[in-house]
Amino acid sequence: MEPLWRKRARRAGLGSAAALILGLLWTAPSSAEVSPRCRVPDVYLSMSADLKRTERLVDRARPVRVLVLGPEIGGPSPPEKRRVRLHQELSTRLPQTEFEFLDETPQSGLAEADFGNIRSAVARFEPDLVLWQVGGADAIALSDAEAFGRTLFDAAKWLKERNVDLVLIDPPFVPRVPHEQIYWRIVGKIREVSDRARLNLVQRYAAMQFLDFQRQKLKEEPADAGSRRVCMAELVAEAIVKAVTR
Repeated sequence: MEPLWRKRARRAGLGSAAALILGLLWTAPSSAEVSPRCRVPDVYLSMSADLKRTERLVDRARPVRVLVLGPEIGGPSPPEKRRVRLHQELSTRLPQTEFEFLDETPQSGLAEADFGNIRSAVARFEPDLVLWQVGGADAIALSDAEAFGRTLFDAAKWLKERNVDLVLIDPPFVPRVPHEQIYWRIVGKIREVSDRARLNLVQRYAAMQFLDFQRQKLKEEPADAGSRRVCMAELVAEAIVKAVTR
């Protein structure tokens, strides 16, 4: 298999000497893997487009400023430890890269309000990468799916125009609750817009649904279903790292 540094040099049109220098400077990601109990099909973590800005910073061993909208990815945690799990998973996989999490951002809400918060946060913090946990509040509020989809598209376009990378994370799967079906419209719309506009999406809903099915197949205790939310920090980190090192 062609080494990653050589592949990037070839794509950039570099000569052999420059390619060799790139090979010396480039630090490959660690061999960290997703925990066995957290593994899901690759399709749930596949990115449609490159994270160009993040990839460039990783290549140069420069800090990556990450703006996260929404709660702790991987389950509840004390306010002083927000983003800890995701930070650990990213740092394990890319030990030469410093990830700076911008924790002064508001909780995830309706997509339209989130878009306003994104605009304010980008102006204030100048993030390199935005992780947007989107759709949960709109599903519960029974928001119009078409208007919701337009907001996603507009927000993604706005960020792209400012050279800010975006990763969408759809709502979590919550099994065996009466209102579960209200999420289907919004989850479907997120995937539709992502496919049409080639937006990067971590399919949390499908991944958690798959993990819940695995739990049932292995006849684990119901309490373990909640603990599997911790898997999302691993899975989101894995998706990001795959996108910036492919």
